[in-house]
Amino acid sequence: MMKKHLAVLAATAVLGVTSAFAANPFSDVTPQDWAYQAVAQLASQGIVNGYPDGTFKGQQNITRYEMAQMVAKALVRQDRVDAEQNAIINRLANEFSAELNNLGVRVATLENKVGNFKFTGDARLRYTGSNDARDSKFEYRGRVKFEATVNDNTKAVVRLANSKEFGQNDDKNTTNASIDRVYVQHNFGKYATVAAGRQDLVVGNGLAFDGTFEGVVATAGKDKLNASVAYGYLQSGSYLAPGENDSKNAKKLNKIDRAQNAQVSVYQLNYNPTAKVAVKGFYADVHEENVDNAYGASLDLKLGNKVWAGGEYVKTETQGANGEAWTAGLSYGNYNMAKQGTWSVKGQYYNIKKDAPLVDTTLSFVDKDQKGVLATAKYALAKNVGLAATATIDTKGQDNKAKAESYRADLNYKF
Repeated sequence: MMKKHLAVLAATAVLGVTSAFAANPFSDVTPQDWAYQAVAQLASQGIVNGYPDGTFKGQQNITRYEMAQMVAKALVRQDRVDAEQNAIINRLANEFSAELNNLGVRVATLENKVGNFKFTGDARLRYTGSNDARDSKFEYRGRVKFEATVNDNTKAVVRLANSKEFGQNDDKNTTNASIDRVYVQHNFGKYATVAAGRQDLVVGNGLAFDGTFEGVVATAGKDKLNASVAYGYLQSGSYLAPGENDSKNAKKLNKIDRAQNAQVSVYQLNYNPTAKVAVKGFYADVHEENVDNAYGASLDLKLGNKVWAGGEYVKTETQGANGEAWTAGLSYGNYNMAKQGTWSVKGQYYNIKKDAPLVDTTLSFVDKDQKGVLATAKYALAKNVGLAATATIDTKGQDNKAKAESYRADLNYKF
């Protein structure tokens, strides 16, 4: 470890302390001392502290804990230094992250930060199969998200994604690389936020839509009660039911399914009367000819620390019983991908009618015009490494005829 005098000189340079004179706070640091000015400047701003007896003990080696204290105070001043000094502070925060955590200073968000940029990412390996072996395929996907802080109220986000599928019956295996998220988010005070660009949109709990949206989303309210309005274009999913195709439904479906750009306005209300109860409702106005509007509601209940129960219902405005879909489920466990050894199991019953408004659903490979049970198990193999397995059970069509069962295994990584 370096001597304290050297450490405070380095800290002075990093922090850009510019005051020329400050009162001497330590009895063993005199104006004739070569580090006098640096020590006095940092002490006057509370960045370094002495011992209870009023001494600084500058000839002693500085401990990692003492250095971490200086770094913690440097983090508070990070918005007042230049880019080079900012990068040095970030490197110091990484080096002393354990000591900073012990001091109660959260530095996880700084570990992958350079200047005003932060980056995170994830990777996934997936195998999907069914009773029919010809339907099996393997997929890998990697994504990296860059988040830039523009100012205290504004951030810009760009995410790069690359995926590849290997199917047994594919004429060719495909690789897709794209910028799948790019948007700007601005906070208007504490209770209003607007995001514009290509972003995630979850309608209700995701039974109808949980995918890519391009447009503007405005949210207002507090944690217990908030509302949002989204206006723009759906960029993922499909309105088609099983067996339908563009030629058969050209007038009704061709425009929005080929381009995947249905124009919509989505109005949502979220209510959390307690920490263990969440109620959501939505109305989706689809601005496309011959395509129905939809509405829905969901309920989530936390029954203790490990038990969840919930369900969701969605329906088109004019299709009657054929336009309905609902699901109800129960889970047990406390799976957290960041905590090794945590796990959970979940079972959901679903009933999806032929004309139900499912576009890009969280029920993954569940199709319209069928019903059955979806079972899921998750386990954290290591910190930020998770294994998930999903399978359909007792799958039937609405005519009660048995359908093929499907299953899927995912290995997920976060960084």
